[in-house]
Amino acid sequence: MKPIYIYLSLLSVLLLASCSDNENKQTEISTNNDMRIISLMPSNTEIIAELGAAESLAGITVTDNYPETLDENLARFDTFALDEETMMALNPTHIISHESNHDGNQKIIDNVVSNTGAELLIVDDASQIDEIYSTITDIGEFLHKDAEAETLNRELRREVTSIQEEYSGQTPDDKALILISTTPDVYIAGSETFIDSYLEILNIDNVFQDVNGYPAVTSEDLIAREPGKVISTLGIDNKGLTQELNSISGLEGTPITRPENQCTPDPDVISRPGPRFTEGLAAIAECVYE
Repeated sequence: MKPIYIYLSLLSVLLLASCSDNENKQTEISTNNDMRIISLMPSNTEIIAELGAAESLAGITVTDNYPETLDENLARFDTFALDEETMMALNPTHIISHESNHDGNQKIIDNVVSNTGAELLIVDDASQIDEIYSTITDIGEFLHKDAEAETLNRELRREVTSIQEEYSGQTPDDKALILISTTPDVYIAGSETFIDSYLEILNIDNVFQDVNGYPAVTSEDLIAREPGKVISTLGIDNKGLTQELNSISGLEGTPITRPENQCTPDPDVISRPGPRFTEGLAAIAECVYE
C-alpha cells in the first residue's frame, strides 16, 4: 500500500503544481494581453505607451496626438462630454482618469466601472516635476508594469541630471515670463505650477514667482515686472508671438517682443506632465542659455 500511497501523493503534488503554473500563466495573460485601457488624459496615454502598453489601449481623448503610432481606430472621447454608451461598449478592464477633470465625469465613470467591472485609477494632478515620477509609478503598478515604470523613472532622472550639469553655474541676466494665453485675457504661470518647476531646475527666475497658480494679469502687471525672456505655451512661432505681444497695450517694442528673447517650444512637451518633459526642459535651457 505504501508505494501506491506515495505514488498518489506525488501525482497530487504534480497536478497542483501544474494547476498553479496554469493559473499564473492565465494571470500573466490577463494582465498583459487582455487589458482594454481607456485613458482620459494625453500625458497618461504617453506614459502608458512608454511602459509598453500602447497595444492595450481601447480609448483615448480627442486631444491625444502622441505617440504618433497610436492606432487611428481607437475610440476618441471628449472629456468635457464623455460618451457613456461608447465607453460601455469598449468593455474596459482599466480606466485611467485624472484629478483635473474627474469630478465632472465621476458619475459616468462610476457607471461604467459598475457595469463593466473595470479597475479605476485617478491620477493626481502633478504640480512639480518630481510628481511625474510618482504618476509613472502609480500607472506602472496599476497596469502591472512595475519594472518598466522603475526603468523609465531612472532614465528620466538621468536625463534631468545631465541637463542640469550641462548648464550648471550659469545664471541668466533676466527673469522669464511663462505665457499661457493672451486672449481674451493674459494668463501666466506663477509658482507652485508644473511649468515653473522647469525654471527652478534650470536656475531661471520666474518674473511672477510671488504669484501662485495660473492667474490672469493686466498689461500694467507685465510692464511693471519687466521680463527679459518669454516662454510661450501658445504653440505659435516667433513672428506670431511678436504680433500677439505687440497687440497688448504698453508692451509694444519691449524686450520680450523681440525673437531673440522668445522661447517657443512644442507646448505639449512643456505642459504635459508625462515622459517627454525632459525634452521640454532641454528646449527651455537651450533657448535661455544659448
